[in-house]
Amino acid sequence: MTTFWIACLQNLLGHHDEAIHTLQRATGRGVWWPRSTLQDSDLNSIRDRPDFRKIEEECKSLQQQTPKIAKPELMVRVPTDYSDGRDYPALMVFHARYGERPEISAEEWLPVISTGTILAAPWSSQVYASDGRCWDDPEVSERDVKWTIEELGAKYRLNRDMLVLGGFSQGGALSIYSTLKRLVPCRGFVAVAPSDWVRPEEKGATERKGLSEPFASFVRASDCRGLRGTIIVGDKDPFFPKIEQLYALMVERGLDGELVVEPGLGHQYPHGFEGKLNRAVDFVLGDAKRATR
Repeated sequence: MTTFWIACLQNLLGHHDEAIHTLQRATGRGVWWPRSTLQDSDLNSIRDRPDFRKIEEECKSLQQQTPKIAKPELMVRVPTDYSDGRDYPALMVFHARYGERPEISAEEWLPVISTGTILAAPWSSQVYASDGRCWDDPEVSERDVKWTIEELGAKYRLNRDMLVLGGFSQGGALSIYSTLKRLVPCRGFVAVAPSDWVRPEEKGATERKGLSEPFASFVRASDCRGLRGTIIVGDKDPFFPKIEQLYALMVERGLDGELVVEPGLGHQYPHGFEGKLNRAVDFVLGDAKRATR
């Protein structure tokens, strides 16, 4: 991912040959990116060059040699006072599309352990790039979510009445989907800059005026009573208008929720996320957390 960003920056600065060489050196090491990533507008000015097309072909070849499904992985971080003497609340957090290993993709969520909460960060079994994974197939994602709770419950003292699901971008959408579908017993979700889909669609958020219809239909058919959820999203995020609609639908279906809108923020984590995350988790846990104090 970092190599790709370097190539994009080089190209935007007008160093087109350097951008090509950066991508070529990476594919020479076996690094590849999916076609959707290579379509990034930052590379438009070199897209028609023969050497760029050769890079695309090499990436396609490397992708075809890579299994589409890998073994899911799980990173767990526990509070400093963790012991086998009691059960702990937990936050299970899902990475974005093109999610790197949990040690990287879950870094922003680590402060939650200071509140006495276990952090569980699964790495999807769905391969998206040479160094990243995704949640594009909901059926496979459901299996990964259930596998994660089984792994977590088998190895750690988990209070199953105090589980919160969370995530960023596609992972945020998955946290909403998993909560509403009640894939695992949880209190609710904390979704940061969520997309309005789990399965990708042909048209991106900026190309659609309305919500993703498959996801909207899923929400309309869901019973959200008894669930809590917090959405944190910037008003400059391309998903923002859709997320407002999605949130309204969930409230109609009985969700006890809060929509936190960050002025001037795009598709990213907000400044001071640690405090906002802790408040959001407290909100979702509600009376359950107060009862343990």
